[in-house]
Amino acid sequence: MEIFQKKLTCIDIDKGLQIPDYSLAALPASGDGNRVEFLVADMEGRAWNFACTTKSGNTLKPVFSKGWFEFVHHWDLRSDQATGAQYKIKVRKV
Repeated sequence: MEIFQKKLTCIDIDKGLQIPDYSLAALPASGDGNRVEFLVADMEGRAWNFACTTKSGNTLKPVFSKGWFEFVHHWDLRSDQATGAQYKIKVRKV
């Protein structure tokens, strides 16, 4: 089940992966309303601890932060603006 698609931007690489608000429903529920942590497996089966945080107020603006930067570094991800490359990140419930 695909939750969302997007091309990586410089902001996604440097500040955290910004995801659409509607994709929050696919993430596990959390006791803390502004942060949820979850495991992500890459295509090699390696587990990554990610956190998605949101801002308080009228707009949520969810961002993958914790774990995301290590993932970017490990896979040497670049924004589409810099290289023209595209990466696919699939989110699925198991």
